[in-house]
Amino acid sequence: MKNAYIKYLEDELKKLDREIADLKKKVAKADKNMKTKYKKTMDAITEKKNEAKTRLKETKAAWRDLTGGMEKAWKSLKTSVTKARKEFK
Repeated sequence: MKNAYIKYLEDELKKLDREIADLKKKVAKADKNMKTKYKKTMDAITEKKNEAKTRLKETKAAWRDLTGGMEKAWKSLKTSVTKARKEFK
């Protein structure tokens, strides 16, 4: 579940990176007045893209922390159940 979601986000981010690159090419061809207007838009897009990349990194790190803690708790529970099963025979 998590891996599929993270992969989806990474793939979408790559697609958007390509679209942003295309937009930058169009901005480069625009006249001076339009470049000024487009630059503001592109700056806002770049800021949002950087925020999305940061959130993706944070999500990956949080997932590692969550799964690491869960695996430890799961192992401890299984060990306890195994011990109890042997003790109750």
